Amino acid sequence: MNFDEAKEKAVRYLVLQLRTEEEVKNKLKKIDVQEDIIIEVTEYLKSIGYIDDVKYIEAYLRQCISIPKYSVYEIKMKLKQKGISKSLLSEKLKEFDSYNYEKALVNKLLNGKLKNMESLKQKAYLYRRGFNISNMYDE
Repeated sequence: MNFDEAKEKAVRYLVLQLRTEEEVKNKLKKIDVQEDIIIEVTEYLKSIGYIDDVKYIEAYLRQCISIPKYSVYEIKMKLKQKGISKSLLSEKLKEFDSYNYEKALVNKLLNGKLKNMESLKQKAYLYRRGFNISNMYDE
């Protein structure tokens, strides 16, 4: 497969939603594109703004804030699975007000799904989900 065909496949893959650089590379590897062409295609797509991991993280965090569902730890793990580098991830998460986000989410869970559970089971559930409950759990 040549550069233009690989570029077309990658662009079609990116049309539906934002993707990370790693996701695009993996998609091209799955369809047996040569490594040098994969690098060339991803560099081209980054240069024209079709692939931007920073924008991807920002969009993902906005989505998480609007629909609070995951702990900061879960968000971090999901972004790592998408191929986001640790340094970029830690830089962007510093800007994210994780304490207030998690506190609001814990309160939402405690007043909803976990309302009728005993205190120890609530704490165990939150701990398993990756919440830092030591300084925010209201008893």
